[in-house]
Amino acid sequence: ADPKIYIALSGVVYDVSERRDLYAPAGGGGYSALAGRDATRALTKMSLDPHDVGRCDIDDLLESANRELHEKALNDWVDRFNKSYVKVGTFVATPLDADGKTAFLTLTDTEQPAESRLTLVPQVQMPAKGMSDPELLSRKPRIYRIRHFLSKAECSALRFMALGTKPGEPLIIRDEKVRAGLRVQDPKWSADQKQLLFSIEERLGQLLGVGPHEDEVELVGTLTPALGETASAGPRCHLGVHVDTNGGRPWRYATAICYLSSVQAGGATVFPLAATSEHLPSEEDFEAIEHAQRLLDRGIDHTDRVTVLGEGPDLQAEVDTLHSRCELGEGISVAPEEGMVVLFWTRRDDGEIDPYSWHGGERVSAGAKWTMQKFKEVPKSARSPTKLPAFVRASRRGLMT
Repeated sequence: ADPKIYIALSGVVYDVSERRDLYAPAGGGGYSALAGRDATRALTKMSLDPHDVGRCDIDDLLESANRELHEKALNDWVDRFNKSYVKVGTFVATPLDADGKTAFLTLTDTEQPAESRLTLVPQVQMPAKGMSDPELLSRKPRIYRIRHFLSKAECSALRFMALGTKPGEPLIIRDEKVRAGLRVQDPKWSADQKQLLFSIEERLGQLLGVGPHEDEVELVGTLTPALGETASAGPRCHLGVHVDTNGGRPWRYATAICYLSSVQAGGATVFPLAATSEHLPSEEDFEAIEHAQRLLDRGIDHTDRVTVLGEGPDLQAEVDTLHSRCELGEGISVAPEEGMVVLFWTRRDDGEIDPYSWHGGERVSAGAKWTMQKFKEVPKSARSPTKLPAFVRASRRGLMT
C-alpha cells in the first residue's frame, strides 16, 4: 500500500493521502513540497519558498502591513483542511540545537511518533513586498485596484515565461497579439517558476474568495503590441466590449488582471458602465444599463457577436451605446501600471451576470501591454440556483469595504 501523507497545519496533523495528485512527493504535485512538513508558515504566506516550508513561526507575518491578508489565508486553509481531511494527531516540536529544531508528529491512535520527521529551518526574515491596500474603484460592478501586487522581478519573470524565452535572451515583440497558458504543473517550468505561479494562484484565490480548482482554467499571459500606423485610428476599444462569461465559460464570476508592464500610451482597461460615487446616475446612464441588460437577456456576451458575426441585428443600437460610452470616456478607465492587479466581479450578489461589468481593452498606441489574467469560476459544487448567490456573496467578503 502507498505510504500515508501527513501535513501539519496550525498545530494539527492531517492525513492528506486522498489527494496524492496534490501532495505526493513522487508525483510532483503542486503542494508536494509540503508532504511530511509543517505547512503553517508556507500556507499563511502562500509561498513554497524553501525558507517558508517546514516552519510554524508566523508572528512576523501577523505583525506586518499585510496582516489581514495573512490572517485570512491561514483561517481559510485551516477551514479547508478541517472540511477535507481527517485529523490524525497533534504537532509537537522539540529543541534540537542553536540553529534550528526537529519536530515529529504524534498520532492520536498510536503511542509512537510518526516515522516522517519534520525539519524546521531557522527563522529567516523575508523582505516585505510592499503591497498596497485594496482600493475600491467602483461598486457597480465591484472593482478593486491593488498596486505593487507583483514585484518588478516577478513581472519580468512572467513576461519571459509568457513568450517562452529565458532571462537574458532578447524579447522579440512582433505585431500580433500573443496569449500563453501559464499552468503551474507544466513540465517546462523550473521549480522556481512553478513556485511563482503557485504563489500567484493562491494569492489571487485568497482575494477572490476561493483557491485554484479543477473547474477553472490556468493563468493566461497576454502580450498586446501597439497597432503601428493604425494606432491613432479606429475605435478606442478596437476589439469590442464583453462580459467575462463569453467564450463558452458561463460560470466565471470574477476576474483578476495583473499588469506586467506599464504602457507608453493607451492600453487602459475600460469599464464604460461602471458607476462611481462622484455623481448621481443620469437618465443616459440608466438607459445605457437597460441596453446592456437587453444584450445579456438575448444571450449576447460580446459586441462582436452583433457587429462581426451578425447575430441579433436588431441589437445594433444597444451595441452602439456601449461603444459610444467607451469613446466618450464614460465609466472608469484603469491605466496599466507594472505590478498592479485589478479585481472585478462579473456576477452580482444574486448570482446573475452584472450588466455594469461590460469592459474592453483600449488600443495600445505606443509600447506594448503585458498582462496576466485569472478568470475565476464557480466550483461545480456551487453551480445551483440555491448555492450560487451565497457563493458569490462569500467570495467578496475578503475585500468588502
